[in-house]
Amino acid sequence: TALGCGTSSEPPATSPAAVGVVSPSPVNAFTLTSPAAADGGTMPVDYTCDGRGVSFPLAWSHAPSGTREFAVLMTTLPGDGTTKWNWVLYGIPPTVTGLAENSRGIGTAGVGSDGPLAGYQSPCSQGPGLKLYTFTVYALSASPVVSGQVTGAILGNAIKPVTIGSASLTVGYTRPR
Repeated sequence: TALGCGTSSEPPATSPAAVGVVSPSPVNAFTLTSPAAADGGTMPVDYTCDGRGVSFPLAWSHAPSGTREFAVLMTTLPGDGTTKWNWVLYGIPPTVTGLAENSRGIGTAGVGSDGPLAGYQSPCSQGPGLKLYTFTVYALSASPVVSGQVTGAILGNAIKPVTIGSASLTVGYTRPR
């Protein structure tokens, strides 16, 4: 399911949706999918600290015209009002349309919340219950201006002025007791 495609979600006053008719999603909308799980599905254990801890495979299509590179952020909201960054990746060439399971050497890895090492940080949430993890791919019109240790918050702020589209996928995981 595509989310945040870079356009307003509010229909014009004269559109069919404005008068109670629901229009289908655009056929060529910027989308993010995974062969491992559907949007709203369950993250397989292999991509968590309870399994192999390898990075989640992603595939995207129909990037906006003018895309010069991509960035990927994986986040979770642990419940205390903060955002936790599990994957911070940028500088992905515009010819790339996905990341394979346990992919390495594509783009530049930043540091997640469990730092200090750069790269995918597999979910290992504390506390009981279901946790939701959101992967978002950003289509960028230019390279973000960053330096030093790049965290999720730093990259998120740096890509705001150059983001021309985004697509998200959210999966859930409950740790075994």
